[in-house]
Amino acid sequence: MTLQSIDKRKIYFYLFLFIILLSIHNINSIENFDKFFKIKSINLKSDIEDKLNKEITNSLNQFYNRNIFSLSIDEMHNILGKYNIISEFRVRKNYPSSIDLEIKKTIILAYYFSDNQKIYLGENGKQIKKNIINSNLPLIVGDINIKSFIVLKNNLIKQGFIFEDFNKFYYFKSKRWDLLYKNKLLIKLPSNNLEKSLLILKDTIKNINIDNIRIIDLRIGETIILS
Repeated sequence: MTLQSIDKRKIYFYLFLFIILLSIHNINSIENFDKFFKIKSINLKSDIEDKLNKEITNSLNQFYNRNIFSLSIDEMHNILGKYNIISEFRVRKNYPSSIDLEIKKTIILAYYFSDNQKIYLGENGKQIKKNIINSNLPLIVGDINIKSFIVLKNNLIKQGFIFEDFNKFYYFKSKRWDLLYKNKLLIKLPSNNLEKSLLILKDTIKNINIDNIRIIDLRIGETIILS
């Protein structure tokens, strides 16, 4: 039978039926593809305490059943950035449907009081209001300047000091610091030339018996006043 002898209405019917079947197949394929790449698990590795870990895990529940390709690092950052205890994090997509998240806690440097509330300061420069059990942290007294404190801490370590040997840090409106060293020696720093002053301090402590000294005053140029 030749093509010309076939009823045209049948040709149109079979063609229409073929298109319908093909469309249904494609829709099912697309749906199955989307399901295959939906996030089904988020695996958290962290050195943060369990209670806070659970809180962080719950905040990530919104990403379940999302297409893994549509999840961006910025979205993760917006959620995790709310937790000041976090120093850094890494996200790895394990295709087709899981996320590995590694979180590192910031080092707690010191604490201070604001409106009778104890606030901790992290090495990441953020303020942390969660209760932290560590009785050896130094106290910051005065109107705190976080940036200035981080600079001071970094310079102390750079000069070879052990940060834990300092028990109190006093900050003044003149933008200078006093330091209580080993619970017995008060060090008065100038408002400028911090690195040079700490170098002088290091040499001074090395060459004197600090048991006989209560104050080292470095506020006047290169003059060292001991009392």
